[in-house]
Amino acid sequence: MMLPRLKLAQSLLHRSGVIFISIDDQEISNLRILCDEVFGSENFVANIIWEKGRKNDAKLVSNGHDYMLVYARNKPALTEDGVKWREAKPGAAEIQTEYLRLKDLHNGDNEAIQEGIRDFYRGLPKEHPSKKLSRYGNVDERGVWRDDNMSWPGGGGPTYDVIHPITGKPCKVPEGGWRYSTPEKMQQMIEAGRVMFRDNETDPPIRKTYLVRGDEEQDDQSDDEMETEDVGIQVAGSYFYRSALQASNLMLGMFGAKIFNNPKDHEILARWINYATNGDKNAIVMDFFAGSGTTGHAVMTLNARDQGHRRYILVQLPEPLSEDDKDQKIAARFCQKLGKPTNIAELTKERLRRSSAKLFAEVPTAKIDRGFRTYKLASSNIVAWEPELSDLEGTLLANAEHLVPGRTEQDVLYELLLKLGLDLCVPIEKKEIAGKAVHSIGGGALIVCLADGLATDTIETVANGIIAWWKELAPAVDTRVVFKDSGFADDVAKANMAAILNQNGILDVRSL
Repeated sequence: MMLPRLKLAQSLLHRSGVIFISIDDQEISNLRILCDEVFGSENFVANIIWEKGRKNDAKLVSNGHDYMLVYARNKPALTEDGVKWREAKPGAAEIQTEYLRLKDLHNGDNEAIQEGIRDFYRGLPKEHPSKKLSRYGNVDERGVWRDDNMSWPGGGGPTYDVIHPITGKPCKVPEGGWRYSTPEKMQQMIEAGRVMFRDNETDPPIRKTYLVRGDEEQDDQSDDEMETEDVGIQVAGSYFYRSALQASNLMLGMFGAKIFNNPKDHEILARWINYATNGDKNAIVMDFFAGSGTTGHAVMTLNARDQGHRRYILVQLPEPLSEDDKDQKIAARFCQKLGKPTNIAELTKERLRRSSAKLFAEVPTAKIDRGFRTYKLASSNIVAWEPELSDLEGTLLANAEHLVPGRTEQDVLYELLLKLGLDLCVPIEKKEIAGKAVHSIGGGALIVCLADGLATDTIETVANGIIAWWKELAPAVDTRVVFKDSGFADDVAKANMAAILNQNGILDVRSL
């Protein structure tokens, strides 16, 4: 089941795209082998452990975690392009906001601001994320900072002399060597006020680490790599904890019943989506196993927070739900109560409706695109041309109507969008012209008429109506107009339609 989906996922990923796959202990080893085969072991990024809580009913060891395997489409390309994944340190934004408030209140008096920042920390509850950053308790003209050591990460750093400005003697070298690679770099940082000397040379100086670092304080590339942890952003770790009860309680609150046994947590997905896309507000996120629709909920949550325009694509087979199955009974009855088919895909859609309504209720001022479109995979609406060589005349007559019987106008319209490479989310308008349905896609970029009965006596009226609407829409790109070939009564009517449209400036006229 997994191998073909992984191959498809790999082909759909952007050059800088990544895939996150949640899996438990039973299949992690098999999945790792498959992913190495499909994505290449060189594109392995991480195996993240998600601790969800201890199971007290375990007989031997509580196995309360899942894994998230992360692979890139092209990890070497990410390195070459200098891509770095970073996220805000929890609580850092609140500290910076308080600093700016105090700075304005005390008119730049750093001592008063510093005392105010420390009072801010003291007044926080123990569990507040800003409390963990209380080491940032100093203030100077650049902002909030903490003291940090001058040792080269991992040891083995350079050991040149750094002269104490008062005693004139070389300062003690940290055990791991100096953090800065050359004496010139060290002097530059001293002159910039980033290094503070102790009372004498018997102890190494300390380094000022700012909560938020300005552009003028950027180090050279090698040092910047080492100082990533010094700013208000951080690299995510490969282990994190979040109780599974949070997601279960959320679903229970939205549906009023335990529809899914182990729903994913939308806050966790939102965090990793934002992290892996570097906060890109236009990112496209695809989920091959939509389940309860958590990924869609996560994307909408991010958009509500930062007014983004991220989009999601969710894939879910309409797996049937049975009342006879004890694990599916509640979900099956819920679908019946809604008057919907009893399958998982219907629950996915309902989750998207309810989560978007919840987000809008919580943040009514947020500009959230709450709509979504659903599509079902089907064979082409156009009958394939497979001539019977022994009876070409009969084959031609049999294919006079080249559309599959029973397919709707909308079915054909969306296949046309796919074949022409147009976005399935572009706006579509419908208008009646001389009793014929005409569709405008993307503000007039494409105009489609799939009506029958386009005879000589109606051609001019329909053509003039299309021209008038086209001029009203005034699209910024060349317009294509598409008709159904069998919709024309004869070739004369088709030729006349094309001629009228061409004479009035619509040059791209096609038949389907």
